[in-house]
Amino acid sequence: MKRPFIYGELAEDENFIDRIEDRKQLKTFLGNGINVTLISPRRWGKSSLVKATMKEMQAENSKTVVCFIDAFRLNSETDFYNAFASAVVNSAASTFDKGLEYIKRYLQNFSASFKIKGPYVEVEVDLRQKDTPKSVEDLLNLPQVIAEQKGVHVIMCIDEFQRLADFPEWSKMEGMLRSVWQHQQDVTYCLYGSKRHILMDIFTNSNKPFYRFGQTLYLKKIATEYWVEYIVNTFKQTGKEISKEWATKICESMENHSWYVQQMSFFVWADTETVVTEEIFHRQLQSVIDTNMPVFESETDKLALSQIAMLRAIVAGEQKLNSNEVVKRFNLGGPQTITRNKGVLIKLDILEKQGGKLVFVDPLYKLWFKQTYCG
Repeated sequence: MKRPFIYGELAEDENFIDRIEDRKQLKTFLGNGINVTLISPRRWGKSSLVKATMKEMQAENSKTVVCFIDAFRLNSETDFYNAFASAVVNSAASTFDKGLEYIKRYLQNFSASFKIKGPYVEVEVDLRQKDTPKSVEDLLNLPQVIAEQKGVHVIMCIDEFQRLADFPEWSKMEGMLRSVWQHQQDVTYCLYGSKRHILMDIFTNSNKPFYRFGQTLYLKKIATEYWVEYIVNTFKQTGKEISKEWATKICESMENHSWYVQQMSFFVWADTETVVTEEIFHRQLQSVIDTNMPVFESETDKLALSQIAMLRAIVAGEQKLNSNEVVKRFNLGGPQTITRNKGVLIKLDILEKQGGKLVFVDPLYKLWFKQTYCG
């Protein structure tokens, strides 16, 4: 039997929940040639959303070609150009020979070697650049050139786009990418990632090249009603039962965080023979916390004592971190220390600002932290 409740991989088909309005928005913008920047915390399901939306767009219009690049494991400008060329060639070329033809015809200023990946014919390009601005521009224009030749609309989807900002060459790359991409009439870019503060700086800072590159979208959590229906039906399909009440409690305990709702649902499902009980729920809530504990411990071990103190204050519901009472009660340090620690914890994606308040990005980390540091 195929296991229910998918986490740790892309959610597809029956495991993809709701996102009706999000898909509609993406299709409207990207289908009409408007670039999109999609931002959300890690493991909220943005990659699954983009994948599902692109699948729909290709089914609705055979003239849509989609290229996917995962920038998470890339470490340099060269890595990115190799991944970029590979994605375009593999998505646009119907055969391996056609892919070779594209490289020879359109990337004459590069020498290239090729690898065959997996059971299917797929080109992995290893470009050795003749270091001139023109050669880089030719490579970045490859989607537009192929779009014109084939009469198609190319959508370039780049996951974890903020990773490029870590490259030593980013200050040079940033201007080049924008200057080339903004003139492409038949190519649209969907750039998405999880480091909100970095992406905001790239796309909303008026001093940066990518300022107002396209439409910025902030992914919201899936509503409880959709999760409850999915959880109850999935239990039912496997011969087990969970009430709407306990399904709702799963969502509430995980604050509708996509990864954790799926994980918690799976743990409860695996521990249930017939019907979910209160005992099963609480036992598995602790199991989920314990399972993720090594990661949380590792993250917290890197923090200064004053930063841990600030997290304790946030868990306790405090927001006026500079008030004398809160400073003294939690030993937060002086004003400069407080300001610096806010910035560090936001940069580490442990805290973020929502509606003017500092909140934990990861709801399960908050539960673990509360147990460990607050009793």
